[in-house]
Amino acid sequence: MFKWIAGGLAAFFSIRYLSRLQRASTNITSRIRVSIHKVNLTGIELKAKVTLQNPNPVNLRIQHPFVKILFKDKILGTSAVENAVIEVEENSEKRFDLSIQSAGWLTLIQILGTKVVSDIRSGNPIQLNIQTQVITRVNGLPYEKQENILLQL
Repeated sequence: MFKWIAGGLAAFFSIRYLSRLQRASTNITSRIRVSIHKVNLTGIELKAKVTLQNPNPVNLRIQHPFVKILFKDKILGTSAVENAVIEVEENSEKRFDLSIQSAGWLTLIQILGTKVVSDIRSGNPIQLNIQTQVITRVNGLPYEKQENILLQL
C-alpha cells in the first residue's frame, strides 16, 4: 500500500513540475534591437541585441538564440549558430550581442533595390521596415518570436 501512495505522490509532483516548466517556457519574453554596425566591401554588418527575460519562479534552460533579419520575407542576414545551453535564473534576464553578416551587395541590391543600397553605401539616412525572428528552445520546447522593427542609418 505504501508503494502505491509513494508512486502516486511522485507522479503528482513530477507532473506538477513539468507543467510549471511548460507554463514558464510560454511566459518567457524577448526583446530585440538591430542597428547597422559596419558597411564594408562584402556587405553590411548588423548588430542585434537580444534580451530574454524569465519572469517565472523557475530556472530555465535556454538554447543560444538564433536571429534572422528579413525584408519583405527575404533573408537579409542571420546570426551564427551556437550549440550552447544557458541557464536563466528565476526572475532574471540574459542579454546577447549578436553579429549578423548580411548577404553580399548583389543580393542586397536584389532584395532592397539599387536606391536603398546606394544610400547605405554613401551614408545617406534611410529607414527600413525589417522583420526580426528570434528562434531558440526553452526547456526543450521551441520558442520563436517575430517582430517588425524600423532600422535607421
